[in-house]
Amino acid sequence: MKFYISERNIGGEATKDHADELIRMLRGKGWDVEYGSGKNKATDVSEFGQEDRIQDSFADDFMSCIERLGI
Repeated sequence: MKFYISERNIGGEATKDHADELIRMLRGKGWDVEYGSGKNKATDVSEFGQEDRIQDSFADDFMSCIERLGI
């Protein structure tokens, strides 16, 4: 799946630098992440019907990265 991250996704005090670092961290975990605002979407046929499970896994990694950033 393709995920989009911007300061708005992170929180009120987040900066573009925070978003860039978070994207780098998530890519390091194997996620397909880009800067910006967009609808998260399945990008491979194997992902269709699995979106909820994939988004739950992404949310876990997202939150652990946010904690590491200290935001």
